[in-house]
Amino acid sequence: MKKGIALFLSIVLIICCFSACAKTSAEMTQENITATADTVFTALKEFNTEDLETYVSSSTLSVIMSYAKQHEQFAELGRAMFANLTYEITAIDTANKTVTLSVSNKDLAQVAGDFASDLMGKYSTFNLLSNLSSDTWLDSNLSILTEDIGAAPTTTLFSRLTRTPKTAFPAARSAP
Repeated sequence: MKKGIALFLSIVLIICCFSACAKTSAEMTQENITATADTVFTALKEFNTEDLETYVSSSTLSVIMSYAKQHEQFAELGRAMFANLTYEITAIDTANKTVTLSVSNKDLAQVAGDFASDLMGKYSTFNLLSNLSSDTWLDSNLSILTEDIGAAPTTTLFSRLTRTPKTAFPAARSAP
């Protein structure tokens, strides 16, 4: 699961980097890639849904963002998820369209799994879905998850991302 989170963040970053630099008028440079990465990571940390919609294509994040537009509790959850997010681009190879980076964040796998199991033990799926519109229910339940995220350990992963002309999305893999 740790690799899954890092892979998700890495794919988000590389899509952003290469899509922002893919304009015919923009040359793919280290500066352009770095500036785009800064914009994306700032949008994640601040959970700026407007910028995230521009740069990020993720079904999971899209669901949270759509609820965040209606309920501040989901925006707070988004900020908590990425509050400790850091990254460092360790190498950019524009000729081979490869970016190597280190991404650190709270390890959300255990926290999210425990939270989901706890809710599934207390509520039916129907009850859970109907409670998503209740601010009182969201206040009490998402605040628990937000606190647990704050207490989660931090993990760091290295990823090397490569964009090839034949793929709609870049291939991502952990660096050796």
